[in-house]
Amino acid sequence: MPISPDFHGKWDDEIIFAGGIELSLLSLLRRKVADFLEHKIIENLILGMTIFLCIVIFSELALDIYITKIKTVGNFFYYLNLFLLTFFVVEIISKTFAYGLNFFYEFINLFDSVIVIISFVMLILDLKLKILGLLRVLRLIKVISGMKKVVDEKHER
Repeated sequence: MPISPDFHGKWDDEIIFAGGIELSLLSLLRRKVADFLEHKIIENLILGMTIFLCIVIFSELALDIYITKIKTVGNFFYYLNLFLLTFFVVEIISKTFAYGLNFFYEFINLFDSVIVIISFVMLILDLKLKILGLLRVLRLIKVISGMKKVVDEKHER
C-alpha cells in the first residue's frame, strides 16, 4: 500500500520541510499512532486501567495503616502504582504525539494529564501528601466521561 498517491519511492526533503503532509513520515506515524489509540480494544484497555487505578487508590486509603506498618504491603502498592502511573504517562505521551497540543484543548485531558504527571513525580520522589489521594480519585471524572462516551456510541448505533 503506497503512503500517498504522490509518493514515488523517494522522499523530497524540501516538500517535507515546507509542510507537505502527504509525504511526511512523521505525519504518517502520528496518524498510525492515533489509529492505534482509537482502536476499541485500546480505548477499553485504557478505561479499564483507569477503573483499576481508582480501585487501587480506594484500597490504599482503606489499608493506609497496613501500608505504613507492613513493608511488604507498602512495597506492593508502590510498585503497583508505579506500573499504573507509568502506563498512563505512556498514554499521555502517545496521545500528545498522535494529536499534538490539540489533545490538551479538552479540559478533561489536561486535568487528567496534570494529575497523572504530578502523581508520577511524587511517587518517584517518594513524597506523600494526603491531598494527592483525593486528586487521584478525581480521575473518576475521566472514567465517568469515558463511560458516557461508550453509552453515547451505543445509542448512535
